[in-house]
Amino acid sequence: MNRKILFLIIILIVIAAISLIYFLGLREEEKVSQPVSEEEKKTEEPSALSPEQKAGEIGELKVKDEETGEERPLVTPTLPPAIFSTAGKILEIKSDSIIVAGDGNNFADGVPRNLTCLFTDETLVFSKDRTQQYLGKEGLKYLKEGMKILVDSDENIRGKIKFKVKTINIL
Repeated sequence: MNRKILFLIIILIVIAAISLIYFLGLREEEKVSQPVSEEEKKTEEPSALSPEQKAGEIGELKVKDEETGEERPLVTPTLPPAIFSTAGKILEIKSDSIIVAGDGNNFADGVPRNLTCLFTDETLVFSKDRTQQYLGKEGLKYLKEGMKILVDSDENIRGKIKFKVKTINIL
């Protein structure tokens, strides 16, 4: 008889422990799935995007959020929140950069602007036929005013008129 009571008590303790673990797990899931209030959103850390990955402010069209009154950049299917390349014609060649007449495709308002493309030690310039490539500021020697080029960057160039260049392809 004592063995049966002891066995029953052990079974009840195991069931109670499993139930406790199960219900505590559900409460944690509820906390995770609850929507974040506006006050909590404001006190959270700012976006984890680096300054290079954030869009610039130039040419941005703003829309006002009716709930919060905050102005945010307009994101449309034709202009994504991040842009990493653009095209244009070289206007001027400097010692460590070039000025390009941009076509406006990296601005929300679509207005063409002059872009300052900064060269780094890792910038690659590709020849028109793609058979030659030039590293760093050495590539500046092979560019000429009036050339049409395609510019790529590691940073988000949306809304920016000055940025570091990863590659330049002569068109």
